[in-house]
Amino acid sequence: MRRYIALMSVLAALVVSLGCQHIGGKCDCGYNPSDYPITGPTNPHPATPVVKPIEKPKTDNK
Repeated sequence: MRRYIALMSVLAALVVSLGCQHIGGKCDCGYNPSDYPITGPTNPHPATPVVKPIEKPKTDNK
């Protein structure tokens, strides 16, 4: 019976530790829309310019 109580105590502590976490003074259990603002659309243009390779002129060796 002592093992059963000890095992249940350990499992209960494990379940409690997997629950809500308080990080930086805020609880992560509930959803608050102000915590996750929707960002605006991003710029569709690439961050770096696309550079085309320079073609070498063809030479005729006849």
